[in-house]
Amino acid sequence: MTGKVKKSIAFMLVLAMMFIMLTACATNDTKTTDATKTPASTTVADATTAAPTETEEVKPEVKNAEVIRIGTTYANTPFNTATSDGAFGRVNYNSFVRLNLCRFDENGVLTGDGCFFKSWDISEDNTSLIVEFAPLDALYWHDGNPVTTEDVLFTFDFYKENKHTWFMKVEDVEILSDTSMKISFDSSCAFSFLNQITLMYTIMPKHIWENVEDPSSYTEADAAIGCGPFKFVSNDPDAQISYYEAVENYPIGDITVNRVQIHSLENQAAIAMALVNDEIDVMYAYSASLDPTLLTLIDAEENLDRGESQNSATYQLIFGFNNFPTNDKDFRMAVRYALDYNLFSDYLTGGFGTPANQGAISPSALGYNGTLPINAQDIEKSKQILDDAGFVDTDGDGMRELPDGSEMNVMVALQGSNETYKRMAEILETNLAAVGIRVTVDEETISNPDHMTKLRMEGTYELYLGMTTVGIAVWTGIVAYIAAITMTSSQRFGTYADPAYLKAYDDMMTARNYDEYIAAIQIAQQMNVDECPGIALAIMQSFFPYRTDHVTGWTNYPAWGVINGSTWYTAVSAE
Repeated sequence: MTGKVKKSIAFMLVLAMMFIMLTACATNDTKTTDATKTPASTTVADATTAAPTETEEVKPEVKNAEVIRIGTTYANTPFNTATSDGAFGRVNYNSFVRLNLCRFDENGVLTGDGCFFKSWDISEDNTSLIVEFAPLDALYWHDGNPVTTEDVLFTFDFYKENKHTWFMKVEDVEILSDTSMKISFDSSCAFSFLNQITLMYTIMPKHIWENVEDPSSYTEADAAIGCGPFKFVSNDPDAQISYYEAVENYPIGDITVNRVQIHSLENQAAIAMALVNDEIDVMYAYSASLDPTLLTLIDAEENLDRGESQNSATYQLIFGFNNFPTNDKDFRMAVRYALDYNLFSDYLTGGFGTPANQGAISPSALGYNGTLPINAQDIEKSKQILDDAGFVDTDGDGMRELPDGSEMNVMVALQGSNETYKRMAEILETNLAAVGIRVTVDEETISNPDHMTKLRMEGTYELYLGMTTVGIAVWTGIVAYIAAITMTSSQRFGTYADPAYLKAYDDMMTARNYDEYIAAIQIAQQMNVDECPGIALAIMQSFFPYRTDHVTGWTNYPAWGVINGSTWYTAVSAE
């Protein structure tokens, strides 16, 4: 082989080697370039961590929401975990400073997520249940004291001694282990018990409350201590802002929100402006959603979401059954057909609602029967029913008398004194006057809440304009306001004592599962159609607006909003 040939071969080998090296370098550069697409906030893996393959997606780091600023019209007082009063008490419906025993999820179904009760097993006869709860060795009160089995037992004694109805049904509580207990009841109500304790019932610290004679009026600083995911830090009474911070290493779940502020504002218009001006992040109001007339402010801001959903709460007219003529079926049917449901709907919903059906519960309530007739005004039918039943105008003044010839003047009691109830009463009065029924508002129910309570407890009202709140709508709904039962030791609404209706209510309360509950409430709905003991005046939409530019991961619970029991574990930074 000549020297020239050898040099040529050598040169070609060098070129080949350089090509291979360049190709290798190009491949390495490609991987390096892909790696630089990883956001700067992503934690760099150590040398022992395998690098992601080219097909693996590198996910950005999720940051905690630094703060959620809640706006509400409730006052920032009192700070007492034994009550549901004020902004503190209402936000605590959502396992906040207090740790709820259990709660409803976004579908209105029981869950133990973010609660003290993790799971439960109901006995076949529905008279007892075994509850698994959070491990006590890792759970502490906000003052540093550990949560113990003594606190668990004390909680049940506390609510029982303070005559909370559903705890009065508890016959025995047996601690089975440091993570479980058995609860026995005096009747077949275990499933209903769980569904009834979802809002205001929480684990209570024995060392704070065992010597307090009047829990509702206790104002010492330790009244605000709980074992929920957030602890109370301070309150600024001048600014009407209270401050909270997340508990470190919380054993119930990974908290994704560092701090919370609750801003108490004068009215809903102030809340809407605070949202627009980026002074708060979200509105919270339990069952009082934003007035639809304020939506134009919300819709004009690109970083605001209406927080819209169908409302399970309903305004309603309830008939008293202890006085004539409201205990007369013909009279009630005449009232049903006299009402202008489109007018009620437009007023109560700002054009974002519809008339309800005669079953008298919301479509978003568990067990709703959508096949029942929709409420509709029929003036002539109303008049004919009254004529046939003997309610006629005998003196020619345009107003009908009772069948015995005496004056008919039906009293209307109002659940609240705000403008909504006053305007509802005006519509009712006008509608009924059009068919010859004179009604008069009981003015003392506006000026004196104690008088309204007295009428309810004694069952002496004739017509009652009120509301099924979101919390009640989830379980029992309008039936609890109609049936002649005592909801709690201090709450009584209905006067309808028909045995079939009371049985339907009892069957709801003793249901062993959701199927049995639905069957019972559908019987009650049909009786609402047939006997008209109460009327739902409109089906409404809920609006609990929130900002989308600082916080994401919101979950909008129907009729409740994005401040709920899951918020503290899902809301994260959007920035």
